[in-house]
Amino acid sequence: MNKLLSLSLAGVALAAVCLLAWNLPAAAADEPKRTTAKNGAALTLSPKSLYVDSALPADDPANYRFRTVHAAAAAAVDGTEAEPMVIYIEPDVYPMNGTLTDRGLYIDKDWVSLVGLSADARDVVLADNRGHTIGAQSPSGSSPAETLFVTGTGFHAENLTIGNYCNVDLVYPKDLSKNQAKRSSTITQAYAIGAGNKDKVLDKFSFKNVRLISMLDTLALGEVQRAYFQDSYVQGTDDYMGGGLIHVMKNTTLHSYTNKPIYAAGKHGMAFIDSRWEIEFADPGDLTLAKNASTLYLINNAFTDLNGNLRSIQWAPYPAGHIRSYAYRTTLNGKPYRILPEENGTELTEDQLPAYTVYNLLKGEDGWNPAGENTGSAGGAGGSFPANITMPESSTIRTGEKGAELSAAIFPSAAPQHLTWSLDSDLAALSEKQGSKVTVEGKNTGEEPVQVTVTAAAYNGIFNRTTVTVYPSYVDPPSFTEPPKLSLGSDGLAEVTYQLDLSYPGGTREDQSQITWYRVDDAQGSNPVEAAVTRDNQPSHTYKLTSGDVGRYLMAAVTPKHARSLGGKTLRAVSSRAITLEDLPGTGAAKYGFTTSFEQFPSAWQPELLPGTWTVDTHDPADQQTKWTPGAAGKAPWAYAEGINGAEGGKGLITAERGARLLYTQNRPFGDMSVRLEANPEKTAGQGFGSPNGQYLEVYIKYDTASRSGYALRIERTTKYGIATDYTLYEYVNGAGRPISDPVSTTAFNPGAVIEVWTEGNMLYAKASSSSVQSSDQVKAGLPNEVSLSARINGNAYGGLGIQHTGTVSAGNRTQLKRLSVTYKDAAGTESPGGESMTGARTYTVKQGDTLSSIAKGQLGGARDWVKLYEWNRHLIHDPDLIYIGQELLIRE
Repeated sequence: MNKLLSLSLAGVALAAVCLLAWNLPAAAADEPKRTTAKNGAALTLSPKSLYVDSALPADDPANYRFRTVHAAAAAAVDGTEAEPMVIYIEPDVYPMNGTLTDRGLYIDKDWVSLVGLSADARDVVLADNRGHTIGAQSPSGSSPAETLFVTGTGFHAENLTIGNYCNVDLVYPKDLSKNQAKRSSTITQAYAIGAGNKDKVLDKFSFKNVRLISMLDTLALGEVQRAYFQDSYVQGTDDYMGGGLIHVMKNTTLHSYTNKPIYAAGKHGMAFIDSRWEIEFADPGDLTLAKNASTLYLINNAFTDLNGNLRSIQWAPYPAGHIRSYAYRTTLNGKPYRILPEENGTELTEDQLPAYTVYNLLKGEDGWNPAGENTGSAGGAGGSFPANITMPESSTIRTGEKGAELSAAIFPSAAPQHLTWSLDSDLAALSEKQGSKVTVEGKNTGEEPVQVTVTAAAYNGIFNRTTVTVYPSYVDPPSFTEPPKLSLGSDGLAEVTYQLDLSYPGGTREDQSQITWYRVDDAQGSNPVEAAVTRDNQPSHTYKLTSGDVGRYLMAAVTPKHARSLGGKTLRAVSSRAITLEDLPGTGAAKYGFTTSFEQFPSAWQPELLPGTWTVDTHDPADQQTKWTPGAAGKAPWAYAEGINGAEGGKGLITAERGARLLYTQNRPFGDMSVRLEANPEKTAGQGFGSPNGQYLEVYIKYDTASRSGYALRIERTTKYGIATDYTLYEYVNGAGRPISDPVSTTAFNPGAVIEVWTEGNMLYAKASSSSVQSSDQVKAGLPNEVSLSARINGNAYGGLGIQHTGTVSAGNRTQLKRLSVTYKDAAGTESPGGESMTGARTYTVKQGDTLSSIAKGQLGGARDWVKLYEWNRHLIHDPDLIYIGQELLIRE
């Protein structure tokens, strides 16, 4: 059985003994060389046993001796599991010399072992100091910021430190003159070690007495199937470990500065055995072990709250019902502790412990045993114990229809795959009670759906659960007793009324009809454009008129429905006339203002620029620093939903596709205007976006959506801080932007953000704040929690606005829009960015019988001037032969 390479240097002459213990080659056939390490250990060098000492005058490849780790790695050959390629390294700090666009050291051979020649892992240091956008860049996303990158399988490291000192000081106790200050205080992705190879599977990585130093994303080993860490130390902020199939850490110290150390465990989980957790929070908070719900095994783990700021320990911020974790003898500050939520974890018994040995968890199909454990302790003679049961996510079924087929599997796969199934309710039934697959059928005869818990258990008591929501059978949709009627009120509201037969023998069902509002060209409902939708089964009986409705008819489409039915036959009601400006409340430019909380917002793809209408699409601005693909045409760029972290607790319009954009077109002239946006970034540390490589949110104002000219407030993740964003005012001319104010770093883009942008004559102003309480690091950095900006501008008569998001949209990186308010004032003498005078601009409201020619003759003095009218109002008029009563046409003097 292969054992973890194990070199003990407690004595000065143990080299020969160590080689035997490591199961390394004693001598190569082609002229082995003997040397003595500085600690007195005798080494036999060969093509598969190299020696590195920075004090050598020069490389001596004939004798397998090298000055740098790079030179030795270049001379290395592929090893095997039985005969690995070993590189011995004398104590020193070895710079890896990564560049802006590439890593400094690659290990590209299989079964390579890096072995420090000291029992103190701090004496041999492989060091770099590059992080994402801070010393490392990539045009396509994450930067190659790893100190060490491995592309071969079977990698091993022992008795050394692998550090990325971008965000942490290098302290070298053996020679303080080699200490090195961190490159930046801005926390960024700065990996100590990474691994990946698109052409082969990477497996069986092992680390013994290794220190892995960085802050964010310390270990990038998600491509490594199995990994084992023993007697080691790993530190970081968020996401500093995880991935693969299963990684195991034993007798290892985990030092966490923030609250999400594991991005996600591998398919079969992540284990911590006899390990210590040092929690050093700067502010009070909860330790959520895995950012994404994961299976974790914690056996004899001791947590220590170093600063007194740890409120609780939780499995994940958003646990999943079908993912279970396991713990045995967990302590916090020396006292027994149950990790929360308790229902997502199992407290193991003594009888179940044999399932959680290193060998049982890592043996796989090839019997890997890196810890050299007695295999008899894991089932005996190669047997296995069930450690976890993989269950499907929650599902839904409907009584009277096909049931849900559920499959479960015991890990490890070598363990007996005997499962017993059970339900906690008689409103569902199982097709089988034994086996790896069952079908759950609905038996719900009530009115409301019920949630049934399905449990699968192994013979040793290990179990897991999932939930099945059981709906009652469908019945016929309700019928109309009175068809829909649409009326226009004097308060700027349209209303649709109807009556349904919602009665049944047990009472009256709730109306859950789907109502969609449209703007249409005529009383027949031609050319519908979606204006408002129903969400969450709450029918939208009323609709607030906006300027985009002027000159168009309104149509309400009602699809009758209740909780136990599908939608019935849709009936439509159309307004008796076109909407006029007089139907909108207020006077003058105030009629064009609006407020939305997005509940009825139509978030489907809508790429056209239509007056008074939202364009909903995606866009990749030309100023992006990295290459990315915006969301595909036709896919909804935004979703009305609840987010996580900073956007938890309520619904709003949330980014769903990269490059999500909203544009609102206005075509009449306006004077001053204001935009007020309430937003919740899911990021809660003040950084706002996933990465500081051009990811931002822009709020456009006084903006012409056709030429993409106007002004904006940009909120951008900055490389200056990992806990703030930069606010900058911009001017846009024909899509090209330039800053017109200095950037101000602030924590204002945090959950509860309020962003205000407005104009006063030739001045542009912005103000922003957040209701989130600042962290101690933000206070220490002197960052303001609110910001005010101003810049002189060339006034224009534009009234368009918009929102552009360029950040990544994976959960945790999105932005949620909660509320938007827009106000306008009437136009005064202003000038467009192109320099064309708008002084004296006025509007004309289209009346019955008008044509462009007749308007031009009456307003401009000649019918042939209809061409000017058309050019001035191209966004409003798509066909010069088709204009609508109530449209406001721009007339320039």
